[in-house]
Amino acid sequence: MKILIITDLEGPAGVNGRSDGIGNKIINLPAATAALTAEVNACVEGLIESGAKEIVVVDGHGGSNSIEIQSLHPMASLHTLGGVMAPANIVDASYDAVIQLGAHAMQGVSDGYLNHTFNSHAVAAMRVNGELIGEIGVCGLYCGYFNVPTILVSGDQAACREAIEFFGKSVCTVPTKQATARYTVINRPLGLLYPEMKKVAAAALKKFSQDASKFPIKKILAPYTMEVQNMCPNIADAMEKIGAERVDYQTIAFHSDDFIDLWAQRNGWASGVHNRRFNVHPNLNKKQES
Repeated sequence: MKILIITDLEGPAGVNGRSDGIGNKIINLPAATAALTAEVNACVEGLIESGAKEIVVVDGHGGSNSIEIQSLHPMASLHTLGGVMAPANIVDASYDAVIQLGAHAMQGVSDGYLNHTFNSHAVAAMRVNGELIGEIGVCGLYCGYFNVPTILVSGDQAACREAIEFFGKSVCTVPTKQATARYTVINRPLGLLYPEMKKVAAAALKKFSQDASKFPIKKILAPYTMEVQNMCPNIADAMEKIGAERVDYQTIAFHSDDFIDLWAQRNGWASGVHNRRFNVHPNLNKKQES
């Protein structure tokens, strides 16, 4: 079994955040990164217990500098993001399952700790085919493109709720804390959280190994339209110049029949260029049947 763990830094227990003008700022970075790494390690231990042979951890928070490899479980590889490929190339069809760890709810959720959608200083809302979507959903669709199911999501109670609403009750969740506002939260006791993380990760992978159909792959039928409502019209001005549709003063839209191409456009690629450049298709790096 080859498992991908996609991490973020807002969701682990013990992360302390405050307002940074419009958006969010994590103010205890050393403690936050240590907390993220501890949750990752507990998850990895559970996956190994249930037969995982290869585990790749994506340092998915902005800057990709939230996990120190010296502190990471020795059986996990670390994938950092940068350069022209980031952030649109993190998974392919060689993976069996994906876990989102340290997740947060989408922008505008009243009980979501440090809630935002990809950029807390820039994005007011994001929709795919008319439905509101956040980072949990986009990651799920991205992995689903390669037929890789999401089996576990961890984060605050709003993130876990969003995961269940998006993927259905089949997805496993581990709540790390309970927020009452964007910067106010009660963290779970670590002595209870880490053992639960290990236990749920082990159970999720065991359940998947026994019957993969218990974790349906989330997909949305093409054609796709992604609307991004920006906080500032200057962002819409810039994206319109490279081919995005201008919906209104601060909203832009991207269109495609291919979800990865759609997501690449949102990240600055012209329509069709990203997939040609990296030879992206649903069977990319698919394991050969023996």
